[in-house]
Amino acid sequence: MSVLYIRKDDGSYEKLPVTPENTKRYIESIPLYRDDDDPLFWPKDKIYEMQNEKFLRQMEWIWEGHDYYKRKFKEIGLEPGDIKSLDDLEKLPITYKKDYMQEPESFKLKPANPTLYDWIFDVTYTTGSTTGVPTAFWNTIHDAHGIWMMLFRGIKLGGFPPYSRGINLFPLGPVPHIGFFRARDIGIMGIGTLSCYGCTGMTYPEFPVHRSIDYAIDLIENTKAEVWLGIASFMRRLIMKAEEQGRDFSATKHIQALGEAAPRAMREDMKRRLQNMGAEDPFISNSYGFTEMQGAMPECTDFSGCHNPAPNLYFFEIVDEQTGKRLPDGERGLICITHINRRGTVLLRYAIGDLGAMTHETCPHCGRNGERIVIAVGSTYATRTSELVNLKGTLINPEILRDEVANTPGVQEYQIVFTKKDLNDPYSPDELVVKVAPMQGFDQAKIEKEIGDKVLTAVEMRCKVEFVPMEEIYDPVVALKAYRVIDIRPKLE
Repeated sequence: MSVLYIRKDDGSYEKLPVTPENTKRYIESIPLYRDDDDPLFWPKDKIYEMQNEKFLRQMEWIWEGHDYYKRKFKEIGLEPGDIKSLDDLEKLPITYKKDYMQEPESFKLKPANPTLYDWIFDVTYTTGSTTGVPTAFWNTIHDAHGIWMMLFRGIKLGGFPPYSRGINLFPLGPVPHIGFFRARDIGIMGIGTLSCYGCTGMTYPEFPVHRSIDYAIDLIENTKAEVWLGIASFMRRLIMKAEEQGRDFSATKHIQALGEAAPRAMREDMKRRLQNMGAEDPFISNSYGFTEMQGAMPECTDFSGCHNPAPNLYFFEIVDEQTGKRLPDGERGLICITHINRRGTVLLRYAIGDLGAMTHETCPHCGRNGERIVIAVGSTYATRTSELVNLKGTLINPEILRDEVANTPGVQEYQIVFTKKDLNDPYSPDELVVKVAPMQGFDQAKIEKEIGDKVLTAVEMRCKVEFVPMEEIYDPVVALKAYRVIDIRPKLE
């Protein structure tokens, strides 16, 4: 269970449960947090008023120098006076990944009178483009300062232990991605939060800067790392290996498991293994992040919902897939982000590619206001729209399957595979296969029956269970993260 850490004069911590009152105590105990006029503690109407002001200024910048939206507005007959507030966003079409991927340069703001703060600061990359090259996302100096402020407030929101030792376990990838580099920035903005880097990832023979998972394990143990950030499935694999080696991870207090969904059973498994290595009560958090935000929406406590830490930068909507109309709180639809204070890559009503639900209610755990993504299916926050699968004529949400399989006792790793009875025959019947790497000491026949029963209940379909070595499902040396759902059926022409 997540707790808030109040640092004492002797360097030890007082641990408090996450409540609105204790959140205030935690913030008051750290001068940098106390002195920050954090909009998440403003009244809701004041937050929305501020967002409207930022949005209208952003629209002026867009009319001045955004190639894509100026062209799009002309096509639909939209004039500058037609957009008077965020409520008018519904007049705009949804921007999809394919739109952005086809011409990323046209989404970069081109101000008429650029200043020093409009210079490009850095570039990160998101989904591969139509040419197979990763899609660039540009940040100006203005944007970099906004990102650092967002990360600072995200650390505060997530309840990181102050003045703690930490480690960046994101892989050092071949192209810049937000995981490694934004975790680096957390080290800059944090209260002594990060001090070392695992530097794992795909090796580059000419410059051997990458390190092994064993090096990362040594680093965690020898530095007594208290806070970790990394890809959820990679950190779980690291924890499993460290447990086999009998390592001392007793210092571990807070883990940000990012980059993919971490359902309840996965978090509980990681926590149990860490406790076996001496950790007292580690918090496994699954913040919701993506490139187009350049950061993540943190949980304040277990399954509390993922808060927007930067309402001064981003506005979120849940919209109907068919009509584009904004949906009320609690209803599930496309998660869309609108940039309201950016000078590099700028996106309006951009569909992240996930289905989810949102609330604007005051958080009962920490007392903050603003947008909060809430659990929509199972025990995870969002489902990839690209993963909605038609199998045997039935539309299946794999998130339901993931949750059921992950919560089955004895499952160490798993993968859901949509395939054919005969892969050489594209017209043969569809087949649902669940690959499982079982834990030692568990009855495989019992695991097979339980998974079969759960899948049948969840999607009214029988599955085939295959037991395989763990590396067949996920090898952290080869892949950035585990792929829990794959569709290997041949495409029909």
